[in-house]
Amino acid sequence: MTGQLPVVLQFVATAERLAGRLARSQAVSEEGLALAREAGYENTVAAHLANLAVLAALRGEEEACERLAREALAIALPHRVGLHAGVAAYALATLDLCLGRYAAAYDRFRAIAVAGPGAGHPTVVWRTMPDRVEAAVGAGDEAGAREALAAYERSAEHATTSESRALLARCRGLAESAEEAFGEALRLHTNPFEAARTALLLGERLRRAQLPGQARAHLRMAWEVFEQAGAHPWARRAQEELRAAGENAGAPPPSVLDALTPQELRIAGLVADGLSSKEIAGQLFLSPRTVEYHLYKVYPKLGISSRTDLARLVVLRKAPAAADDML
Repeated sequence: MTGQLPVVLQFVATAERLAGRLARSQAVSEEGLALAREAGYENTVAAHLANLAVLAALRGEEEACERLAREALAIALPHRVGLHAGVAAYALATLDLCLGRYAAAYDRFRAIAVAGPGAGHPTVVWRTMPDRVEAAVGAGDEAGAREALAAYERSAEHATTSESRALLARCRGLAESAEEAFGEALRLHTNPFEAARTALLLGERLRRAQLPGQARAHLRMAWEVFEQAGAHPWARRAQEELRAAGENAGAPPPSVLDALTPQELRIAGLVADGLSSKEIAGQLFLSPRTVEYHLYKVYPKLGISSRTDLARLVVLRKAPAAADDML
């Protein structure tokens, strides 16, 4: 199992990112990358580099994204590992999209769609279609947006998850300027990060339609989620829109948990869920001794001395979000 751990972590990191848990994905990929390099698993190194490039794009870290993507492509392309090459290309396209470079993003997403074997992968094409629609709309290519929507509708014909239907509804809202489709997407989303992206798009449209009162709730939710996830370009965009809608969007108060590293934060969350060190170690592919070492560092950072205190802090951090869900 130890020899396969870098590969296992590759899939865990990707799953965490796709679920919108960006800090967890970062921690898993950093650990997986170190283990893959130590073991000499070049293709797995490329997978973790590509995932980290996507995360850097979402944070607006242009230099880091481009460097990580280049390193991933330098391994994936000669080895003809289309999945990892496609994810690295997706990272660069996402960076352009995050930074509002819509024409450049649209060109990159179209290139992903036609990349051949060894340079791309059908899974990447399918997963990037919602971003391609958004980039086309941002670039002012309405025909391209409708074309991308039609392709996504065909590929998602048999999709049954709420999240896939939510993304399809968002694409319809973008390509067809249908506000009710955004509302449908928000009802269907199970991924909080993607829900925030939809809320931002809807809030922008409502504000521009001279409905700032209706826009503010969506923009506020989007801004808070992006801030918490560290998706700085989208957080700035939501904050600017919120101010334009008439709300003073000052920085949210920092959480004491912000002092923790991504790995420490993951362990803290599992402690709050009531897991033992042995159980946490099993979930994170660590040894119980390593978990206890992390907790040994966490307690003085937070000024606490027990698991009970740690669980209370985590629960208090989650409480505002839970209260919002009941409104």
